[in-house]
Amino acid sequence: MDLISSLPNASFLTKSGLNWGILGTARIAAKSVIPAIKAVKHNSVAAVASRDLTRGAEFVRENEIPKAYGTYEELLRDENIQAVYIPLPNSEHSRWAVRAMEAGKHVLVEKPFALNADEAQLMVSTALEKSVVLMEAFMYRYHARLGQMLELVRKGALGKLRFIQSSMSFPLTNPDDIRLNANLGGGALYDLGCYCVDLQRLLVGREPRRVKALSYQGNTGVDLQVTATLDFGEQVYGHFDVGFNAFRQQHTRIVGTEGVLDVVDPFGAKPEASQAVLTKEGETKKISIKRENAYEKMIEHFYYVVMSREAPFFPLADSVKNMVVIDALFQSLIDGGRSVSLTPTSSI
Repeated sequence: MDLISSLPNASFLTKSGLNWGILGTARIAAKSVIPAIKAVKHNSVAAVASRDLTRGAEFVRENEIPKAYGTYEELLRDENIQAVYIPLPNSEHSRWAVRAMEAGKHVLVEKPFALNADEAQLMVSTALEKSVVLMEAFMYRYHARLGQMLELVRKGALGKLRFIQSSMSFPLTNPDDIRLNANLGGGALYDLGCYCVDLQRLLVGREPRRVKALSYQGNTGVDLQVTATLDFGEQVYGHFDVGFNAFRQQHTRIVGTEGVLDVVDPFGAKPEASQAVLTKEGETKKISIKRENAYEKMIEHFYYVVMSREAPFFPLADSVKNMVVIDALFQSLIDGGRSVSLTPTSSI
């Protein structure tokens, strides 16, 4: 299922352009998001802001962008910019998303949405108050792969859902990487676990009743490795393992009473990334996944929502709920793996 082509009005692109500003010079902006903005019709990158103007000037030259600003505030004052992409460290997501929305800009903010559910709720409240579009840059959501996974589960191809196993890891060897800085919101749960929590919540279609997690930090001050369990009730359990200290890989296995779906690279953005296999009653079938760039599909959808003023596929409440689960997982880590309830009626 292709989410974009399933829109009631799939030919939403108009002659109205959307000019983007980028806060910061993050690698993900240069490698993935800026090329996606340039590739989507009627979208363009107008400026980049960096606290180091020399670095900003170099960045705009390398990425063929018209203007560099030496402060984020200057970019937000630019009336020619309608939308802002925020790939800053996790600790800065809420602050600058709110500042951008207060300046009247639409905002696409990198995952994880915020550091906690309270920050997330403030961001949502600001978006509603200022009547601007706010979206979380979970690019994997916009790949046809997710639609196919959801369709197989919801149509009962696996029978009744029983458990989901996800894993995601890569070796992080640079000691100066911001993902190893606790003050900047580093750690594997924020960076990788947010994907697993989001996917499992979407697949099950409801929130977990209780969660628990354990982690390994080493001498870094952040969670280098996390293992977690989500109890969704009704005999449905989610489990995931994420880490910065293991071989690069990502995989999800969805197990039901009548079948198993294995997906390699379930969070990948590139067309060639995914492989999926459905096993039922001893028969194995390879699932064909449409080839597309998830970042471009995400930008297309953002543009559609801005121009049409219709509701996005994934409501902002979903981003807040994802942070509620992550908050509970961090509480479990602090408590040494204790089970943490997310609902008043759940038993521990």
